[in-house]
Amino acid sequence: MKNLWILLFILIFSFSCKNQNNYESSVQENNLLEYAEKINMYETSDSIFIHSNQSKLSFAKSELPLNSAMIVPTSAIAFMSELDLLDKITGVNQGDFIYNQEIRNRLQDGTIEEIGTFNEIFIEKIMVNKPDVFITISSPMQAKHHQLIENQGIKILFMDEYEELNPLGKAEYVKIVGKLFGKAEEAENLFDEIVSNYHKIQSEIKEFNQEKPTIFANQIYGDVWYMPGGNSFQAKLFEDAGGNYLWSNNNSEITLNLSFESVYKKASQADIWVNVGDFPNKAALLASFPNYNWFKSFQNGRIYNWNKRKSATGANDYFETGTARPDWVLKDLAAIFHPELFPGHELKFYKKLE
Repeated sequence: MKNLWILLFILIFSFSCKNQNNYESSVQENNLLEYAEKINMYETSDSIFIHSNQSKLSFAKSELPLNSAMIVPTSAIAFMSELDLLDKITGVNQGDFIYNQEIRNRLQDGTIEEIGTFNEIFIEKIMVNKPDVFITISSPMQAKHHQLIENQGIKILFMDEYEELNPLGKAEYVKIVGKLFGKAEEAENLFDEIVSNYHKIQSEIKEFNQEKPTIFANQIYGDVWYMPGGNSFQAKLFEDAGGNYLWSNNNSEITLNLSFESVYKKASQADIWVNVGDFPNKAALLASFPNYNWFKSFQNGRIYNWNKRKSATGANDYFETGTARPDWVLKDLAAIFHPELFPGHELKFYKKLE
């Protein structure tokens, strides 16, 4: 008899696992995201599932649309802004580093809470306000805080778009925001527009079929020049914008730690230099490191920075709106690399260092 019960238990357990596996397989086949790789969104007749950072979050459709959110990453503010959902934001992190003026105004008049800094989350404010969702990023340092928030019944959405290597993969997170806040159709239409614009720019560059200018990026800190890896997000943008990135053959997805000598050896004759920190002009750049004037790009004045839209407190809209609108970023870079192809384009995020 005992063996019979064991056999029955095994059969029930196996059947349950099989059904669960079939369910998971069925749901995952319905992934609503095409370009994003660090997050997935699935839908059934009655629920929305979001899987990110080894976290599985679900919302019954009866809970939607959500009415409030407290937010850590500024990219999420940009997604909310693109969908006209800023009124749903009840708290943000590190207000000085938010570019969006409407959010800054609401912080000043007290209608939005500041819920943390780079190093700390103000748990009490989140618990008191109880937003429908707390949007944050993965951080081992904040894991205990995240657990405390979850223990209060507040759902946490990990939005690690900064790990995406495809610019369109970053932008696709707008679909998640749209689905949760009742703007699914608007989000789909917006994302389709972004993809169309992005591919149109790529096609125009390909049809132009001119020699690609050589590109290098960033600057030296101390003794290290932090250069984007050849498979990084920035390298992808440079390639899509029609540039010949000099480190494109490197297969790293992260930043390379290089010496000045190795950079100079490869990039001394490069045509264009981009993303040179927060320097406002060539004089300030040169003052930080006199040997920069050895580069051809410094001598010919083809240096461009991504800080055209920067607040007095250091907030940079490139990392905010630029994340949600990679088509606009790509248009800037394409106009820098191929000005003859995009005459009259007014740079949105970039500016030339004079």
